[in-house]
Amino acid sequence: MRRVLLSLSTHLLVGAVLVAGCAEPSDLEEDPSLESEVDLPLPSRWRVAPPALDAVARRRQAEVDRYIRDHLYAGYEIVETTQTYSGELIDWVDPESVPGSQIEAPPPLPAAELPEGVELQPTELDGHPELRGPEGMIPVVRPSFARYVSGDSRAASIEDHIAQESAAGQPAGQTRLYEGYYRFIGHTGVKTFVNQGLINAVEPGTFSLLETATVCSGFFPLTTTELVGATVSKDMVNFNDQTQRLRIEFLSAGAFGIGNNLGGWDGLVVGFVPATGRPYGPNVALLPSVLGGVQRESAFIIQNYSGNWWVAHNGNWLGYYPGALFDLIKTQSCAAHFYGEVYDPTPLDWTFNDMGTGQFASTGFGLAAYFRGPSYVINGVDVLLSGATPATPSDAACYSDSGLLSSAPPWNRYFYLGGPGGNAPGCN
Repeated sequence: MRRVLLSLSTHLLVGAVLVAGCAEPSDLEEDPSLESEVDLPLPSRWRVAPPALDAVARRRQAEVDRYIRDHLYAGYEIVETTQTYSGELIDWVDPESVPGSQIEAPPPLPAAELPEGVELQPTELDGHPELRGPEGMIPVVRPSFARYVSGDSRAASIEDHIAQESAAGQPAGQTRLYEGYYRFIGHTGVKTFVNQGLINAVEPGTFSLLETATVCSGFFPLTTTELVGATVSKDMVNFNDQTQRLRIEFLSAGAFGIGNNLGGWDGLVVGFVPATGRPYGPNVALLPSVLGGVQRESAFIIQNYSGNWWVAHNGNWLGYYPGALFDLIKTQSCAAHFYGEVYDPTPLDWTFNDMGTGQFASTGFGLAAYFRGPSYVINGVDVLLSGATPATPSDAACYSDSGLLSSAPPWNRYFYLGGPGGNAPGCN
C-alpha cells in the first residue's frame, strides 16, 4: 500500500472533476491535464474518466487541491484512493493521522425495526463492496468543488467560493420552500427515518433535500443560529452534480457564517471529526427507493454525547461536531426539526425541482416521500414528535404534507411530503 502524508509536498498526480464515462488506467497515464504540484493521489483504477482541463481550470484545480491538503485533510495520511461507479474519489485515511477520530463513540445502536416492504437505504459502498479500501481505514469522500474549477463560480478564490457561493440547508426566506414540522423543546438528540425516494434532476444553482436537525436560534438568528443537521439531498449548489447523497452540516454563527470551524457542509469546511471504524462517511452516494417498488429509509440520529454532537446513519456512528464549536448547544439544544426543503435563488419563477419523489403527500406509501418516527431525546428517553409547528414558508401548490399521522408500531408517528414544484399548475 502506498501511504501519502499530506503535510509533505511531493509531485504526484491529482484527481480532477468527475463526469460520466469510463476509462481504463492506460487511457489516463499520459494525460498531462492530470498533473499537479499538489500531493493528492490518484486511484489505481479509474471507473469514470475525468475531463480534460484547460490551463485556467488546471490552476483552479491545483488551488482546490492545496485547500483540501492544507485544511480539510491537514496531516491526514492517505493509505489508498479508490473511485466509485458514480465517479467519487474516496480517500482511505489512517485513523492515527486524524486527531480526535478515536475518542469513545456513543454505545452501539440496536437494529432498526422496519415496516413491511421497507429496507435501510444502502450507500454505494454497501451495494458494491468491491469499492472498499483497506480495512480499518477511515473513508473520506474527496470534494471536487466542480463549480469553482469550471469557472461557473463568481468567486476569486476557493475560500471566497465557500463563503459566498455556498448555501446552507436551514435558513428560511423567500428563496426556499418547506414542508415538515418543528418543535421548540429542550433535548439532547433527534431521531427519525427518512424515505426520500429518487429526486429527479435538479436545476443548476439549486438543491432539494430532506433534513433532520437540532437547532438553537439565539437573539439574532442570522448571526447566532447554531445547528447540526443530516440530510438526503441532491445539490447543484455545493456539489454541482446529480448524485443523491448523504450530507451533514453545522452552523455556529448563523446562515451567513460559512467557513472552517464556523459553519457549512461537511466536505467543504473543517468542523466534523470522522470516527474510526465507520464503514462510510458523509457525501457518499445513496441508492434510492423505487417509485412503487422497494422502499428504502435512512435512519438518522443526532445525539449529544460527552459534550459532542454525534451523527449516525443506519446504525453507524459517522463522527461528531465538537462541542467547542458551539455556545448555545454545547450540552443540549432548543428545537427539533424534520422537514423537506427546496432552494431556488431565483424564486420569481419557482424551480421545477422535486421535493422528495416529486409526488404530493396524498399519493401515500410507495409513491410519496415520508418521515417515520420523528422524535427527540429528553432525559435519555425517545419522545415522539407532538405539538409541532409547520415549517414555513410553504406553498401547497408546489409541495404538500399529510399532517402528522399515527399508527401501530413500527410506524408510530409519521408524515408524507413532497411535490413537483414548478411543474405543478399554480406553483410560481
